Amino acid sequence: MTLIEIHKSVKDLSRWEKFQLVQQLIADLAQEETTPPIDSQKEQGYWSQQNAFEAALALQDLLGKQV
Repeated sequence: MTLIEIHKSVKDLSRWEKFQLVQQLIADLAQEETTPPIDSQKEQGYWSQQNAFEAALALQDLLGKQV
């Protein structure tokens, strides 16, 4: 079955059936995901804009050039 044929078939479904189909597709994709889940015991890095002085200066410079 081609993607075009699938699309035509999906158009004939009710709104509720389309939601169920999308939910099932997302569940299938999640099962196929190869990325391991985040380990809650391991320290995770994150980015914060707090004390991001270089970014603030770059933004200020950019905005100053636009005026």
